[in-house]
Amino acid sequence: MPVTMESLDQEPIRLALGRAAWWMPNPIPSGSAPPSTITITTQPANHLPETSAEETRKLSFAAALKDLLQNLSFHCYSKLVEQGRRIQERFFWFVFHITALSVLIAFLWGTYTNEQEALVTTMYHPMYPIWKVEFPAVSVCSSNRISQRAAWHYAHNLSGKDPKLRNASFFYGQLKAFMYMYYDPSDLVEIDNALRFQSFLDRFDTGEEELFFNTRKRLRALTPNCSDMFVSCRIAGRLFDCMDQFEETLTSHGYCCTFNYDGRYVNKRDFRQRYFGPDMGLVLTLKADPRDNFYKINGHNGFSHSYPDPYSGGVAERVAETGFNTLLPVRAKIFETLPEARSMSQSVRKCLFENEMPWIFTRHYTFSKCISACRAKSVVSLCECVPFSLPHRYIDGNERHIYCTLQHLACLKRYEFKWLNVITSRENVTGLEHELQDALFCPLCLASCTETRYSVRGAMTLGLPTPNPTKGPKRSSSGPRANNSYGTGKVPGSSQSSSASAELAVVRIYFAETHIQYFRQIIKNAWYETFSTIGNICGIIAGFSLIGICELLFFLAKQLWLACRAELRAELAHIQAQMRTQVAEPEVERPMKLFILP
Repeated sequence: MPVTMESLDQEPIRLALGRAAWWMPNPIPSGSAPPSTITITTQPANHLPETSAEETRKLSFAAALKDLLQNLSFHCYSKLVEQGRRIQERFFWFVFHITALSVLIAFLWGTYTNEQEALVTTMYHPMYPIWKVEFPAVSVCSSNRISQRAAWHYAHNLSGKDPKLRNASFFYGQLKAFMYMYYDPSDLVEIDNALRFQSFLDRFDTGEEELFFNTRKRLRALTPNCSDMFVSCRIAGRLFDCMDQFEETLTSHGYCCTFNYDGRYVNKRDFRQRYFGPDMGLVLTLKADPRDNFYKINGHNGFSHSYPDPYSGGVAERVAETGFNTLLPVRAKIFETLPEARSMSQSVRKCLFENEMPWIFTRHYTFSKCISACRAKSVVSLCECVPFSLPHRYIDGNERHIYCTLQHLACLKRYEFKWLNVITSRENVTGLEHELQDALFCPLCLASCTETRYSVRGAMTLGLPTPNPTKGPKRSSSGPRANNSYGTGKVPGSSQSSSASAELAVVRIYFAETHIQYFRQIIKNAWYETFSTIGNICGIIAGFSLIGICELLFFLAKQLWLACRAELRAELAHIQAQMRTQVAEPEVERPMKLFILP
């Protein structure tokens, strides 16, 4: 390698290391020195070259690109412009790089699609203690949805409002014939008579502040009271006042009595209050009066337990018949999503946290509530009425809609199939095209990110002992002893103790396991793990590196800046030329105008 030295006794020595145009402050124009020559020049400190730096930077884009490929940190890109290479070799390296980039894009796309399922479910605790699990909410609904005493009272009120002065027996028969349609609109045999009766209610059974017949208000007055259903209540072996813990709420069956509605029993408890076993759970002694039956939702005398809507998923409904001891063992599982998943979009994590829809669900979102709200909006849109059993917060602007009456039964029956079949995503399935079009589509309803799932499995019923007035109560030979909180089985208002057990029902709701499984959804890969995976793929296949990417970005930014600066200078030169032209033109004398004022 030849070395040229002009003066060895002068300092300082200036070395130009590297040929990359983006690292050198004043790059040497092409052709000034061979690539294999290093020139060491020693000159006095006060003597600098007079070459203009602006002129040395004037490289064409093709020359800058060639210099970039020669000095880029990426592997083998210099082979495309290396001197001495034949056209066949350059074509080979071109095809090689195109193939490597294609394989790189394919691998990166596969990594991206795998990252779409960013949450994975793992076992967090296989033996999570049951005393740390919240107790579920329970709604108790009487099978007799309309009280006979309340129906007679309502019939007397209608008789007093009737201009034709028909007696209460007539209106009682009308209520008997048509009032059940509010709970079961499947039978529309006498729909014409029902519509005439509804027209009478719309005219004469509205308050001064009401414009339409208030279905919710009337059916609430006709529903049996919670105080008439409960005999005693016990939890964790301790008695409590039923009316203090149960409150009247709306369910799919209308007004029912709900326990733990506000989550009062969700906090951690001590070991004794873990609600495990038939005697340590929620034990309810319920009373049914057959003489007060008016309309029953099933063929049994008893009670149903559900919350809040059995058609929306996540809700278990069981029937407790009178004269039996019903055991309902509850099994729970906890699914929790870490808070770090909130930074991900809903379409990626495919779930919603409980406070992501506060304007509808008051920071207590569940999938079941979302389906109920979606169904309610569909009912309002198609039939222009609000079912009386739906909470107000599910409907926007509910004050502008009327409650569904007997006049809306035909519309409700027409779309019953649609509201019973709900989908949250559309997928083409062969043979189900018709069902896909008729089903209710709720795309905003996603699964709950964090929830406790309950299931009732292994339920059984045991006969209550028949009390003998001479020998006292006996044990049941078929199972555990019934709840003895009501003593000998005499019910207030009942004259015969032998019929008391036929009107009573004991329900035991308890946890069936001392430990449950606790699952957690965690982020599949953190950002640094994803970055490491992409870096490894790029480095192995194409030889990419972070330094090379920075060099490429610097080159692009520099070329863009040079192009913009050249455009600005050209525009400035054009303006200066116009100004010089205007200055060179002689000034033309303008004639003076004389104004003579009066």
